[in-house]
Amino acid sequence: MSSGGGHHHATIDPGGLIVRLLLVETGTLAAWNPSGYSLLGWLATDDGWSFALKVAFLVFALVLAGWGVLTGLAALGRGGIAVAVIIAAVLTWMIVEASPPDHRMTVLSWWLPVSIGLLTTGGIVWASMVTRLTGQSQKRYISGYKSR
Repeated sequence: MSSGGGHHHATIDPGGLIVRLLLVETGTLAAWNPSGYSLLGWLATDDGWSFALKVAFLVFALVLAGWGVLTGLAALGRGGIAVAVIIAAVLTWMIVEASPPDHRMTVLSWWLPVSIGLLTTGGIVWASMVTRLTGQSQKRYISGYKSR
């Protein structure tokens, strides 16, 4: 039993990392993937669902995505974003080179949402680590990031 007003922080162990990765990748691939079975694919079809309901789902998805992206951007900072983009570019190049020429577009169309999910997960995990190590929430960086 703990005393005082301490905050509980999520653990950052391999299990926590995998859970975060799976949640972010599920959300990313549910928003868009090349199979057509995604939120954007559903919004583009006339299937009898209410337009207002589709807009509500879209707004909800955008809010969740915005939270994840802002958390990732705030935690990584400009230098971290630059490094993450370089790593993503190198991985993309490696994946393209390793893919058979006739399958490259298919591989890239799946790699795009997966890489966005990986970068977002990296930012969220980094924000959790910094919060856990310093006790300071990354929210303070979001307002500073916006004001620049």
